[in-house]
Amino acid sequence: MILSGLTWLGFQAWIKRAWAWCKKNWKLFVGASIPIIIMIVTRRSGDISKILDRVRDDYEKEIDVINKSHDQEIRDRALAAERYSDTMMKIEKEYGDKKSELDNKKRKEVEKILKEHADDPDEITRRISELTGFNIHVS
Repeated sequence: MILSGLTWLGFQAWIKRAWAWCKKNWKLFVGASIPIIIMIVTRRSGDISKILDRVRDDYEKEIDVINKSHDQEIRDRALAAERYSDTMMKIEKEYGDKKSELDNKKRKEVEKILKEHADDPDEITRRISELTGFNIHVS
């Protein structure tokens, strides 16, 4: 599951980079055509290098933003997976200490709570405490 999620995230990042590249080249063609048109109309020579430098800088900034957001999404998913695993281990341990098993219905409810409130540990703690009767703190 994690491997396919990471593969999908990699594919999404690649698509975003390809789109940024397309936008970069689009700007290049428009940026190059405007000075040429101005040169033809006014009979002056223009400096295309400034436009090309600006287009290249914009492209590099956009790629940096895409890469940073991709890295952040991977970190967030890893944190959510770790939180899920830790919480399930705590619950299983608490039930094991009481010599009872976590039945499938409660296990599915806990999984549902963890998925619904992945970004809110306090809500996870509250809901799991209500469901199981245990005071398990999720961080």
